[in-house]
Amino acid sequence: MKNHMKNRMKRHKTPTVIVFGLLGLLWGASFLLIKISLRGLNPAQVGLCRLALGAATLTVVMLVTHRPWPRDANIFKHLAVIAVFMFVLPVALYSWTGQFLSPSLSAVLNATTPLMTLIIGAIALRSERLTARQIGGVLLGAAGIILVLAPWEKQPGGERLTVAAGSPRFWLAALACLAATCCYGCAYVWMRRFLVPTGEARDPVGLTAMQLLIAAALAAAISPWNGVFGSIPRLSIPVIIAILILGVFSTGLGYLWNTDITAQWGSLRASQVTYLTPLVGIALGAIILHEPIALHHLAGTAVVLIAIACSR
Repeated sequence: MKNHMKNRMKRHKTPTVIVFGLLGLLWGASFLLIKISLRGLNPAQVGLCRLALGAATLTVVMLVTHRPWPRDANIFKHLAVIAVFMFVLPVALYSWTGQFLSPSLSAVLNATTPLMTLIIGAIALRSERLTARQIGGVLLGAAGIILVLAPWEKQPGGERLTVAAGSPRFWLAALACLAATCCYGCAYVWMRRFLVPTGEARDPVGLTAMQLLIAAALAAAISPWNGVFGSIPRLSIPVIIAILILGVFSTGLGYLWNTDITAQWGSLRASQVTYLTPLVGIALGAIILHEPIALHHLAGTAVVLIAIACSR
């Protein structure tokens, strides 16, 4: 069985770059899908639906393919930690910020995940010390974030940006996005350290399915207190399609691919999938929602991407 898993992983090394690109496209579109879902669901409902649909999708995959579920008792505590930091907290935060920030801005802020992973890895893993170049990349990334947010710019609210740029709620939502990327950084480092060390033969389907089941169970357990029952869903065709894509593809298959990439490439390289999210988010926001693209958005995105490249 162990040799079979190793052979399977070797066979999948070649298309990993393709899967990496598809994952970037899928996650880049997630912020637009969240915006559409919020037209009929409240943030807590969006988060619970994403996790439940993702867990259901991978459970079906596990049953159809007759894969064994993780059984090592020691691994469940690590699965629970990753479930909280990779799924429960970021999904809740992004569902909430989707009310106030445009999909393109959320996608750009999400691109700071590799920087957060780098910083957290340097703190948590003694083997990963920050070099002068990496420190410069982190500082440059912070400058890029400031450029994207442009506190000196005053923009009106409305459908494109639900709250005015520079308002307290705008900054709170932006900080929540950055908190979500910190959660991702914690999850990537924890996954690398305890769960899927590069090259180790563990089935990513079983790991991701169990993480999502734990995350969905936790989200359901707190649903009486987090607003899931606070409003009646107003379902429409676009809302149903958006939440299905979010749950089945972005959450279920997307995080499966992410776990597989982390197992083969390591946490930092895997987290760099967020390089692609600003490009996808800005393009979809402009094409579908007709969001204006300001020069400081493009310049800030370029600075963030350069910072990430310098941090490698």
